[in-house]
Amino acid sequence: MNKSSNLISSYFNFWKRCLDINGRSTRSEFWHPFWINFLITSILGVFSVGTLSSIFGLITLIPYFTVMTRRLHDSNRSMIFAILYYIGGFITKAAAVIFVLGIIFATISFEEFGLLGTTFIASIFGVVIAGVVSLYILYLLVKPGNKKMNRYGSGGSCRTLSD
Repeated sequence: MNKSSNLISSYFNFWKRCLDINGRSTRSEFWHPFWINFLITSILGVFSVGTLSSIFGLITLIPYFTVMTRRLHDSNRSMIFAILYYIGGFITKAAAVIFVLGIIFATISFEEFGLLGTTFIASIFGVVIAGVVSLYILYLLVKPGNKKMNRYGSGGSCRTLSD
C-alpha cells in the first residue's frame, strides 16, 4: 500500500470505526487522523473564531477515544489507559480554572487564602500527576505495537498472511 492510500484509508477507518473499541489499530491509523483533524480544527478556528472548531472537536471526541483505545490494544493495554488520559485532561482544565480563581481571590483579599490556597496546592499536585500519566500514555501511543497476536486479537501491528 502506498503512502497516500494509507493516509486516506487511515482517515476513512477513523470515521468508519468511530464507535468500535474492539480490535487493534496501527500507529498510522491513530496519528494520520490526529494530524488531519488538527489541521481541520485549526482552519475552522481561524475562519469561525473558534465556534466551528469547538463543534468539530466535540464531534471527534468519541472517535478519538475509540481509536486511542484500539491503539492501546495494539500494545496489549486496556481501555482504562484511554479513560485515564481523558480524566487527566479534565483535571488539567479544572486546575487551570482554580489557578485563575486563585489569582483573582489573592489580589482581592490575601488574608483569606486558606481553603483556596489548599485547593490551589492540590490542583498543582493533580496537574503533575495528570501530566505524568498523559506522557506515559503518549509514549504508549507512539511506540510500536505487539507484532504477535495478543488478547485483543490480530490486526494493528500484528499482520497475518490474510492481511
